[in-house]
Amino acid sequence: MDNSVTINGCRLYHGCSSEILKTLPSESVDAVVTDPPFGIGFDYDGKKEEHNNPSGYWAWLEPIYQEWMRILKPGGFMAVWNAQANFRYFWDWFGDDIHIYIGAKNFVQIRKVPINYGYEPVIMKYKIGAPPKSTINAERSIDYYVANTAAMVSDTKRIERNHPCPRAIDLTIEIVKNFTLDGGLILDPFMGSATTGIACIKTGRSFIGIEKDKRYYELSCKRIGLEKSKQTLLEGW
Repeated sequence: MDNSVTINGCRLYHGCSSEILKTLPSESVDAVVTDPPFGIGFDYDGKKEEHNNPSGYWAWLEPIYQEWMRILKPGGFMAVWNAQANFRYFWDWFGDDIHIYIGAKNFVQIRKVPINYGYEPVIMKYKIGAPPKSTINAERSIDYYVANTAAMVSDTKRIERNHPCPRAIDLTIEIVKNFTLDGGLILDPFMGSATTGIACIKTGRSFIGIEKDKRYYELSCKRIGLEKSKQTLLEGW
């Protein structure tokens, strides 16, 4: 049974990525831009991640990764957020051809440790088999960006704050508009609060999102709908 909706061109699936990805055609999307759980024991609304060690985490993520690489077109782009704690494993997991993009922050939560993290690594690569499917109008093709995380923290009324780990929209837009194909189709197997979907709408890309948690799926549907309504209003003006 296809448990999905289409909201103004965005296809949103409710269910497990490991199952839904199997139903999508091979070599059918131009990019995968996603922010999966990091496998570091994070507490999501009172429920800890099941896979909280490197070997167990990759045993869970690898089959999903293999599926999205099957679905990705040759030359297609991949961007995956992950944790500093997993940094040493990235090349073993994702291959020798990756590039690490620095998703820096203008607001950092200071903890009682000697050195605090001011950025998150984003693992990037283009699938071999064809020239990279990237925009011809890249404004800033360098490998770092300082996201406005302060704005997200200070504005408690933002809809994405209903998710425990919202991603900064300006960073996601920066990645999508500079490294993915103009007008392309982008897949996010871990949709969360639909930040990748919003970035696609704002940059003229199509979007497929998958979310397992019903609350976050409904949040994504609402957020996509609201953004599409705003875009329609702006186009009318």
